[in-house]
Amino acid sequence: MWMHLVYLKLELKRACRRLPHLYAGAIMLLLLAGVIALLAGRMLYGDQVVGKVAVGVSVPEEDALARQVMKMVSSLESVNSICDFHYMDREACLDRLEDGELYAVLDIPEGFVQDIMNGVNTPVKVWLTEHAGIEGKLFRELTDAGAVILSAGQAGIYGGNELYYAMGLEEAVGELEDELNRRYMDYSLQRTVYFRHRKAAATGDVTVTEFYEASMYVLFLFLSAIPVSGYLLPMKSVTVQKLRMRGIGSGYQAWARISGMGFLMAAATGPVLILVTGTGAVEAGLILAAVWIVTCMTAASVVVFLYQLAGTLMGGIMLLFLVITGQHFLAGGFLPAIFLPVTIRKIGPWLPSGILMDTVKTAMTRQWSWRCGICCLILTGAAWTGSMAVEVKRR
Repeated sequence: MWMHLVYLKLELKRACRRLPHLYAGAIMLLLLAGVIALLAGRMLYGDQVVGKVAVGVSVPEEDALARQVMKMVSSLESVNSICDFHYMDREACLDRLEDGELYAVLDIPEGFVQDIMNGVNTPVKVWLTEHAGIEGKLFRELTDAGAVILSAGQAGIYGGNELYYAMGLEEAVGELEDELNRRYMDYSLQRTVYFRHRKAAATGDVTVTEFYEASMYVLFLFLSAIPVSGYLLPMKSVTVQKLRMRGIGSGYQAWARISGMGFLMAAATGPVLILVTGTGAVEAGLILAAVWIVTCMTAASVVVFLYQLAGTLMGGIMLLFLVITGQHFLAGGFLPAIFLPVTIRKIGPWLPSGILMDTVKTAMTRQWSWRCGICCLILTGAAWTGSMAVEVKRR
C-alpha cells in the first residue's frame, strides 16, 4: 500500500512539471474557443430569423375598393411585420418574380371585394417562385391559413342563412349577414390577441451564451491534453516490469495516470469554470466543486485511454483531435442538437461531450443531476478498463 501511495505521488509530481506547457497551450485554446463561441452564436441567432416576404400585388386600376382594402390589410401590424407588398401591374410582377426579386405574386381580379360580399367567391391567383426558400414557404402557409379562415367565415354565413330560411326568418337574413361579417372582421383584424408569446430556445434550459460556454469548456477540457502529450505516452517496458515487481499492476498504473491528468486539467480549468459559472451560495459552491472534480476526472480517463490506444505521441494527438471534435459535433457541441438529425439527437447525450456538457449545465442552473454523476462514473470506469486492457495487451 505504501508503494502505491509513493507511485501516485511520483505521478502527480511528474504532472506538475508539465504545468508551464499546460498553461501556454491553455491560453491558445481559450483564444480559439472564444472565437468559435462568438462565431457560432452569431450563426445560430442573427438579428432576425427570417426577412420580410416581398410580395407583388396586381390590382386593376379601376377597382379602387380592392386597392383600398389591400392597403388596409397591408397596414396591419401582424401582416406588415411579415410581408412587404409592392403594387404594380401583372406583367411587372411576373417579371420580378421570375428574376427572384419577389417571393410571390397576388393577382387580384376585378370586383374581388364585391364578389366576396355577394357570395360569388372569385378566387385570387397566387404565383409562387420555384425556389422560394423559407420566405416563400412562410407565405404559402399564410395564404393557406387565410383561405381556411375565409372558407370558415363563408360557411358560417351560409349556414346562418340556411337556418334563417328554414325558420321562416327571411327578412332578417340581411341583418344576420351584417352581424356575422362584423364579428368575423373583428376576429380577423384583432387576431393577435388570441396568441401568447413564448420564447423558445434551441439550447434548452440555458441561454445561448451559457450553452456555448459549457460547450467550449468541455472541448477545452479535452484538448488541453495536447500541450502535455508527453506525459501521456506509455511507459517503457522496463519501468512497467519494475512496478509490477513492487505489486503495482496495470490497473493502478492506469488510475495513477488518470489522476495525474485529472490534476493537470483541474489546474487548467478551475479558473475557467469559476468564470463561467460565477459565484453563489454555499450550495452552489458545492455543486461547482463537484462538477469541477467529476468533469476533470472523466475527461482525463477518456484522454488517457485514447493515448494508450494510439501508443505514440503524434498518433495520440491525431486520435484525440479527430475523436473529440467528431463526437463533440455529434453531441451538439458546435450546433445545438435540435438542428441535427433525429438519429444523432438520440445518441448525442450518451457521448462523452454530451455527458460532460449536461454535467456543466448543472453548475450553471445550480441543480445537481444524479443522472449526470452516474453517467460520468460509468464513462470513467469504461475508459479506465479500456486503458488497463490496452496496457495488458501491449505488454
